[in-house]
This record gives sequence, C-alpha cells and structure tokens, in this order.
Amino acid sequence: MFFEPFFLEGFSKPIEGPKTGVYGSQRFYNGVAGRPHFGIDYAASEGSQVRAPASGIVTLSEDDLFYSGGTIILDHGYGVSSSFLHLSEIVVKVGQRVKHGDVIGLVGSTGRSTGPHLDWRMNWFDVRIDPELVLRVLPNNQ
Repeated sequence: MFFEPFFLEGFSKPIEGPKTGVYGSQRFYNGVAGRPHFGIDYAASEGSQVRAPASGIVTLSEDDLFYSGGTIILDHGYGVSSSFLHLSEIVVKVGQRVKHGDVIGLVGSTGRSTGPHLDWRMNWFDVRIDPELVLRVLPNNQ
C-alpha cells in the first residue's frame, strides 16, 4: 500500500460504453440470490482498451483467476484501489507505475462472465466503494 496521492488529478471512467450493471445490485444464479455486485459493469466489444482511471501502481496482474478471469488491481495511494475484471489481455506488470489514461488491458469475457464487459471495482482499504462516487466528487470526471 502506498501513501502517495496518485489520484489528485481525479478519476475518469476506464472505458466508454453503456453501463449494464450497477454497484450494489442483487445477482441471481439459477434463480438463487447471490451476493450483491460490488462494481460497475460496462458493456464493450472484446478487445476494447481499458485505461487507468487515475494514476497508480499495479499490485496485481493475473491472466486467469477463477471468478474474475483476467484481473488487474491498481493502488492509487492512501488506501484507494481499483480492480478491473474479466480482461482478455493484460498489458501491465506488478510494480509498474501507470498514468491516468494509460492502457492497462483489453476487455474480455473471462472468468464468471455472461459476455464481453468490464467490471470496475474500487476499495478504500478493506471497504468496498461505488466507483461512481469518485467520478462525481473529484476533478476531471468524465
């Protein structure tokens, strides 16, 4: 965890595309209620570029985790992190510094997924937060 505020320039959406899943929505699997969804889903074509919503350091870069498939975690400093799930390709490595807007991966449908999309999640330390909240309150929100 880094205590440098990489996010002072604000956050922007990591991808353009329609929002297809909202934070906190109830998920059902074969008619059985699952856990709430802790991210925002954006529909996009397979291979669409995913960009860093703010500067940070890559702390996780995995090609194929069971549920989330291709996954990246960026540490934005002061306990704030972003996760990017279901990626078809990852173009960053652990320890790499990325700048706001850098391409970090490509949209896919890996892991437990119903089709090509990006699942963007955020945490403040161990607390899950709605990524839309940072888009509203910090500068440069797109």
